[in-house]
Amino acid sequence: MSADEFPFWLRTRSVGGTIIIELHGELDMLAHRELGPRVHALIGLAAADVVLDLRAVTFLDAGGIRLLLAVREHVAQRGGVLRLIRGTPRVSHILRIVRLDNSFTVLDTLPRALAEGPAVADDRRTPT
Repeated sequence: MSADEFPFWLRTRSVGGTIIIELHGELDMLAHRELGPRVHALIGLAAADVVLDLRAVTFLDAGGIRLLLAVREHVAQRGGVLRLIRGTPRVSHILRIVRLDNSFTVLDTLPRALAEGPAVADDRRTPT
């Protein structure tokens, strides 16, 4: 892995008043530091509703949990609604262990209206 490659990235798109942020790879302290500002900037530009898609997250530690909590706080400050799309069993297990599984609205899949709605995509693989 070169110095400019990260083991994580995000993809975003907007449907109506909702921003969908797909998180990919390893969510750790480095991801929190590198992705956090980008995610917060996206939330600042978007409407109040945010969906974090965790299906492609392969690893989650304290840094990744801090990222999720920071997003939850930022969305709440804007009066918005945050929903998570359930990740792998490993990621779900970690959220259960730290007792955060009930602190988020967790969905199994993207709601049909968001999956089928017209989207404005930011399809870049970007750590920041």
